[in-house]
Amino acid sequence: MNNRNRINKIALILLLTLLLATGIQLGAKEIEGVIQNVHFKTLDIAKIRLKETGKYFYSREGGKFKVQVPDELDSATLVFINSFYYPKTVKIKMDSDLKKVEVLLVPREHLMEEVTVTALSQEEKSVSVPMAESVVTELEIKEKMAENLVETLQHTPGVHFIGSGGFSVTPSIRGIARRRVLLLVDGSRITSDRRAGTSASFIPPEFISRVEVVRSSSSVLYGSDAIGGVVQSFTGAGNREDFGRNSFNISYNTANSRINSGLSFRKQTGKVKLFTAFQYAKAGNYSSPDSEILHSQYTNYSGIFDISMADEKQDFRIYYLGGVGQDIGKPDRSNDPYNYTTAPDDINHIVNFKYNRKNIFKNSNLGIQLYMNPTIYKLEKHNLKSQSLETSDTRALNLGLKLNIQKNISKDFSYRVGVEQYSRTNVDMENSITKGADTNAFFPLKNGKRSDTGLFFTTDYTGISGLDIMAGVRYTFFSSGADVETGRLTMTANSPAAFLGITKKFGKNMTAFINLGRAYRTPSLSEAFYTGLTGRKYVIANPNLVAEKSFNVDAGLKIFSKKLFLGIYVFSSRINNMIERFKNEEGIYTHDNIQAGIIQGAELEFQAFPSKNLELFGHYFYYIGKSKVDDVPLNDIPAPRLFLGGKLMLGKFWCELNFSHAFKKDNPGPAEIFNDDFNVLDLKAGYYLSGSLFLYLKGSNLLNETYYANPDPDIPLGKQMDISAGINFYF
Repeated sequence: MNNRNRINKIALILLLTLLLATGIQLGAKEIEGVIQNVHFKTLDIAKIRLKETGKYFYSREGGKFKVQVPDELDSATLVFINSFYYPKTVKIKMDSDLKKVEVLLVPREHLMEEVTVTALSQEEKSVSVPMAESVVTELEIKEKMAENLVETLQHTPGVHFIGSGGFSVTPSIRGIARRRVLLLVDGSRITSDRRAGTSASFIPPEFISRVEVVRSSSSVLYGSDAIGGVVQSFTGAGNREDFGRNSFNISYNTANSRINSGLSFRKQTGKVKLFTAFQYAKAGNYSSPDSEILHSQYTNYSGIFDISMADEKQDFRIYYLGGVGQDIGKPDRSNDPYNYTTAPDDINHIVNFKYNRKNIFKNSNLGIQLYMNPTIYKLEKHNLKSQSLETSDTRALNLGLKLNIQKNISKDFSYRVGVEQYSRTNVDMENSITKGADTNAFFPLKNGKRSDTGLFFTTDYTGISGLDIMAGVRYTFFSSGADVETGRLTMTANSPAAFLGITKKFGKNMTAFINLGRAYRTPSLSEAFYTGLTGRKYVIANPNLVAEKSFNVDAGLKIFSKKLFLGIYVFSSRINNMIERFKNEEGIYTHDNIQAGIIQGAELEFQAFPSKNLELFGHYFYYIGKSKVDDVPLNDIPAPRLFLGGKLMLGKFWCELNFSHAFKKDNPGPAEIFNDDFNVLDLKAGYYLSGSLFLYLKGSNLLNETYYANPDPDIPLGKQMDISAGINFYF
């Protein structure tokens, strides 16, 4: 018996040794639970990190998860991660061997007061930012199934579009349009000399992880062209935690027979992340409720190759982003099959490098950004009756450098100081006229150059209870020049910009803000020096233009709780020496300074969750824009608009109904015409087959309304009822 007991003891010791050797912890504590979203839909795919050990666990079908906690730990900190939801940290006291918990994750498009924005080039919670701003999240972008950036921003408060429509539409903010709204992609400027302003349609929404819209003057940090605000797109993987997931998408639109498809791949090796993607879109002419809109077709190829690395001390990122648009139609109101304009090539290449170093000095962080953006934009004006062809070929190189140091003096006070250089160089605009076998080519603008050198300083102070004070100044040295028919023309200017914003917190659920800003915009190369062909007809340069200078006042109230967000904003912008466009009887445009333009308005936006399955949202704006001297209405001021929507979540299914009403535009600007009111009804729906497969469906203009989207005299009719369907698959 003793021998048998001895053998049993030896066997038990060997078993214990084997269990320890294979890493199985006897007596380990466990945490079990289920993960859901705010609509109580379980999340099959989520990553759970045990912070104390660094180990990762994963949820299973039905959102269930199990985490093993070492016996020696008295508490466990779990971080729940899913790319479409805000990360959540839960600390659990391990006073028993088994703990059961329920975890609720919030979708990134929800709780607007909790959204983190980079309005002043530093991360701040939305409620702490002294300005009106909006964020379009990655999930919202996917659910919108948008064709381009402007459509991605559709129904964003304060944003509308200008131009004749089609592929290369241009965003406007609060009626401040054209080159007064700065477009950025990951901090690099998108610039062109199009008359309607810059377009970023070459960047497919599938590459965009987030879009931020700042609805206040932003020249302090971004320089010229930010009088009306900033639209910044963030590409690549961003802060996505599920970096190993690849994706495939495909969609189809009925109104223009558009097919859109792409692939993306993500790979992480140690500290290095690799993201690459390709997207293809091809669309035919779209149809309005009345007719086919000729010359509205387009084809676009886009690609991105992105490498980044980060550790505790530093991070860097370098990527290439390219877009090639071909056979881009320029539809207009006349819908003439014999006299029309197309853009056979619209090519953008961006190489962007960012480097950040933490604690380069004590409590000081260094940021460096370099980017290069060569562009080609070709325009063709066809007249089949006269057998003539006119062309415009614009080529340019955009370069940027930004260097800044952020210093934290204390937990309540920090500042940022830096220098930024932006150049638009090697700008050549060639025109040609072909009749029969004869072609006459000439350069109305050659060797164009523009240089902006800015020095800036910003600060953030939170040392007074309930107050957050942000302020900044910038001084910019500007010069430009070009060769024209009469010789070399040049322009120089120096301009200051300033910003002061104060946010006051009242209790736990309300903040108020006010900001004062002085901004500026220097004339573009084409406004000052280019006389020639444009997408409309022709433009005459004005080398006597002077820089615009604005004074802006914004105030607002943000009220928020767990189930409600309400924003109320008022603003006034005075733009001295405002560069306005005028149109003569022959349809030829020119630009000239007016003494001042005044744009004022009010905005209301809300978001509410009356039940666990229902979200309600909407906004309304009313703007007035007039010349200070003679009260003549300004161009590009949109008519008042009301937008209302609701989203219903039922298990794996969701649907969203949106309604917008645009009021009459009965006070058009000098280059506009009367525009009637119209209604648009949209329906979106989706089904989550699993954590990897999503189905989307969208119906636009369900009322099949015949309308012109704005009072532009050349704009074509809007699309007829359009049905879109798409699939996103993650693998």
